[in-house]
Amino acid sequence: MAALLGYARVSTGEQELGLQHDALTAAGCLWIFSDTASGALDDRPELARLLDHLRQGDT
Repeated sequence: MAALLGYARVSTGEQELGLQHDALTAAGCLWIFSDTASGALDDRPELARLLDHLRQGDT
């Protein structure tokens, strides 16, 4: 069964993920993965977890 997965990211700990989480939940995401990391960084562990969870047909 295909699933809708979401990814949220903020650059600093002072920023909030809430609005992104709300939007992803409203869009129907079953799983939401979140990172607090600069966009310049290559290491985004939750993005890697999301990619590991993807299966054929997932969005």
